Amino acid sequence: MKSQKKYSLVIDTTGLRCPLPLLKVQKNINSLRKNHEALIITDDPMAEIDLKHFCLNNNYLLKEIKNNQNGDAQFFLIKKDQ
Repeated sequence: MKSQKKYSLVIDTTGLRCPLPLLKVQKNINSLRKNHEALIITDDPMAEIDLKHFCLNNNYLLKEIKNNQNGDAQFFLIKKDQ
């Protein structure tokens, strides 16, 4: 992933379990402006399913999903579409 400094918003939900990562994203992503990107960091195994549904239903684009080298965290790149 790119350096965290290149994102408009970084939301770290490490250590939180479903539904808390999604709730934290919903609360904080409102500040993201159109065509800007947010990096979501999580270790919740349900986050991928939750974030895909969230983006689909809320005008966000899930651009990329990556795992860290240890496989114990995921990084989601989300862009605000509208």
